[in-house]
Amino acid sequence: MLRFNYVYWARHDYRHWYQFGWVPVTVYAMNLPGFLAGRSLLTPLTIYAGQTSDYKELALNIANFPKFLQLAFPTAILDHYELLKRGLMVLTCLILLAGFWYLRRLDLTPQRFLVVATWSFWTRTMFLPSMHDRYSYFVMVMLALVALLDRRMIGVALVSIGISTVLYLRYLLNADAAIDLWPLAIIQIINYCGFTAGTFLHPQPEYLHSFR
Repeated sequence: MLRFNYVYWARHDYRHWYQFGWVPVTVYAMNLPGFLAGRSLLTPLTIYAGQTSDYKELALNIANFPKFLQLAFPTAILDHYELLKRGLMVLTCLILLAGFWYLRRLDLTPQRFLVVATWSFWTRTMFLPSMHDRYSYFVMVMLALVALLDRRMIGVALVSIGISTVLYLRYLLNADAAIDLWPLAIIQIINYCGFTAGTFLHPQPEYLHSFR
């Protein structure tokens, strides 16, 4: 919610701010069974921080940048986990701020908003520590929608959805087959970079027309 608030602030477009109010309403409505079972009202806000402390892994069953670091430098990751965890959180925030600041140069059409929303969620799952395959599910849905609007992104969507599906099915079916996440992480990082370039550096012509 805070990321998209920043987008609207940067674009000086306050017409739909009230719609952000549905974000906390939806979050707390979906967690109502947990609250009835005794969970704290702060749990939706603190559960991620607890997860990073419980698992103490930069990445779980997901192909992203922290997983690449984890596989490339396993000993260093174990020795400096807390430092790297905080560093990845700061890096994620800086990437998001840089991307949203760049938006000041572009018209925020409905199509572009969808693309930037997808990039925003993907950036989170790509760089934040302790992510796992289920965090990327919504990103894959968004990528499928983007691919329907922009044919250049069909390849990006197919590759990302394919990798995500393979990893999640392995968990869902409790399969024992070993999957080498090293090449998948590299492919996914390159895929993300391509999507970022297409989003900010080479937008589709129709994205440049204001909807105001």
